[in-house]
Amino acid sequence: MDNLLKKSVKKYQAGQDLIYRLQKFSNQIRTGSKKAIALLRRDNIKESQKAIEKAERDFKLINKLVKKNSDLLRGFYREAVEEYIEALTLYNFLTKSHKQIPDFVKADPEEIIGGICDFTGELVRKAITIAHSKHSKEILLYKKVVENIVEELTKIALMGKLRHKYDEAERNLKRIESILYEIKFKK
Repeated sequence: MDNLLKKSVKKYQAGQDLIYRLQKFSNQIRTGSKKAIALLRRDNIKESQKAIEKAERDFKLINKLVKKNSDLLRGFYREAVEEYIEALTLYNFLTKSHKQIPDFVKADPEEIIGGICDFTGELVRKAITIAHSKHSKEILLYKKVVENIVEELTKIALMGKLRHKYDEAERNLKRIESILYEIKFKK
């Protein structure tokens, strides 16, 4: 019995150590993705690209850690994926790139939908930053993009966290419409 307990404790601790390492890398991806988004808001494309590439390297490190135990890719990993997708979507939109989610990033539909919904909030922030009549065409483009996202999401029944993300995307559409109204009103 004593030997069984010692083996179990050792195996359990090894699993916990792995989880802590995964959490560390996931947190680095989340904060790096947030950094990329903040840099994109300030039109610092080059540095945001570096932050996105760093996140991708961290995803590769995670994959090496969980080769035999992919069921650990949940919780904080999924949050990191969602944040990364938000950053990548904003990067692609602002740079007119077509960078795909790499295969080594294990993204479920929930993270993709959540990240794209969060992206609509970044378009609102960008619209607020450039809110002036000389940028109304650009803001109209933001509105159209958010409208398309909201329209696509109305085709499915979202529940739980994704329902909240959808509701936020709808609010973001209204915010952009308000910004456009304010610009038109000030003319």
